[in-house]
Amino acid sequence: HRDLHSFPTRRSSDLQQLELLLQEFFLHPTGQLPAYEWNFSDVNPPVHAWAAIFLHRTEQHLHGEGDIDFLKRCFTKLMLNFSWWVNRKDRYGNNLFEGGFLGLDNIGVFDRSAPLPGGGHLEQADGTAWMALFCQNMFEIATELAAYEPGSYADIAAKFGDHFLWIARAMNQTGPDGMWDEEDGFYYDVLRFPDGTSQRLKVRSMVGLLPLCATTVLRPWS
Repeated sequence: HRDLHSFPTRRSSDLQQLELLLQEFFLHPTGQLPAYEWNFSDVNPPVHAWAAIFLHRTEQHLHGEGDIDFLKRCFTKLMLNFSWWVNRKDRYGNNLFEGGFLGLDNIGVFDRSAPLPGGGHLEQADGTAWMALFCQNMFEIATELAAYEPGSYADIAAKFGDHFLWIARAMNQTGPDGMWDEEDGFYYDVLRFPDGTSQRLKVRSMVGLLPLCATTVLRPWS
């Protein structure tokens, strides 16, 4: 928890750091963002859109209005990062995402950044949940910007709303292809074998709880 009233001396620094990370000398031409200093090519959860809207809301709370130009600049770069996730981490185009290292590998049964023994691929409940939240955050940013420029952002807001519904449907579908196990009442990763068959990896961990965190409350704009 951060006391919002401590932000006046820190907020400009936070805005600058986020914008710096989204600059072209950090953002890869494909849209990938660096993970950390010892492995730029690894993958971290896509929380940058959440950070952008959080900082904007904080500015509104403190000063009565947010920095719309900041939000526009971030939104453009985050669109590139969103496209990278969709094109690189949704291997089969079924709205179930991989990701690899996402901060929860200490509770996995194997290294999710390494190739799986015997082949196949792992569709991750946490990676998919992070993408669901990414859609929600981008939808919230787009609706905020649409209040100022309806013609430019209203359609793209609808696009992110639709994409969230596609991900939610894919996660909750019945059968072995879905991540939700009705009998257990829990989300699991899905292991896809080279022959095309799939099986839920029934390991109960924080990975299976993250889909519950993909929630956004939208308030009427004023």
